[in-house]
Amino acid sequence: MPRPALRRRIDAPAMKKLGTFLRHLDRTGSVAFAAERAGLSRNTLYRRRRTDPVFAAGWADAMASAVGRLHDEAARRSLSGNGRAAFRRGRRLSAIREYDSGLLIRLLRLHWPATYGRQGGWTGTPREVLARFGQK
Repeated sequence: MPRPALRRRIDAPAMKKLGTFLRHLDRTGSVAFAAERAGLSRNTLYRRRRTDPVFAAGWADAMASAVGRLHDEAARRSLSGNGRAAFRRGRRLSAIREYDSGLLIRLLRLHWPATYGRQGGWTGTPREVLARFGQK
């Protein structure tokens, strides 16, 4: 009969490090960066996530928050654009606002895959593609 796994008691400094890790993970979305800031190894953290459901839930929440912020920033960049300076012969002429259409298309594919996704697409020979649209 297998013996039950012994759970070690977590002391206060270790709990503080786990909290620091989750806070940095929430802010950045980077496990490596958050682990370094907390002073813990990534292997330890991944093991802890497998064995501790409460920590795993905190990890999932932190990642969801980070991904949400990343999505918001991508939407802002695709809709509002990014400003940059325009120079000619070393002199600043004006400011240019650039929009990232590719980023906008990827966001549309993410949220409305039925409309903007690639399923079906333009696969096949030209004759097969035209046949799908009822043309010869």
